[in-house]
Amino acid sequence: MKKNYKKGIALFIAMIAVSALLIITASISDIAYKQQIISYAGRDSKIASYAADAGAECALFYDLKGGGETVDPVDSFRFATSSNPVTPEFKCNDNNTNAHTSSFDGGATTTTTFYFNVSDPVQGDESTVPRACAIVEVEKTLGSNGINTEIRSRGYNNLCAIDDGSTSNPQLETTSIRNLERSFQINY
Repeated sequence: MKKNYKKGIALFIAMIAVSALLIITASISDIAYKQQIISYAGRDSKIASYAADAGAECALFYDLKGGGETVDPVDSFRFATSSNPVTPEFKCNDNNTNAHTSSFDGGATTTTTFYFNVSDPVQGDESTVPRACAIVEVEKTLGSNGINTEIRSRGYNNLCAIDDGSTSNPQLETTSIRNLERSFQINY
């Protein structure tokens, strides 16, 4: 009696084919997942960059235009200087800012920090949705050639925790696990 050794070969070939398809499917799924993560990072980076830009532009506008109150360039500074220690009240992106002013170096340097949530218009709607946070520091230094200004604006893809009561140390909301920061610096 002869034994037939070819009976299990079809099962073996089917298992190899299914295993190969499973490996290919897993590889494609892994690539798609990584592409999605990269896409989210790009979107979050753009949101953070726009928030940093909005903060820098708002600070620059209020500092140089002074809220449109005066024409004299020294008196029109909206932010605190060592000779004019004020805490500004203004709006950026239709949101109230939370400002805090502190002096360093015996009054030669004054820093004003403010922050606000940046909103995007909803497509096809008049309303806006807050999507990002801008934290801005305006540093005024009295130098030999006048007042030097440095604006440091940091934008985040997460919202500011506005209601924490601490304007000197702004915090981000903890609802997102992906916090991305982009920043701009302007000197004049």
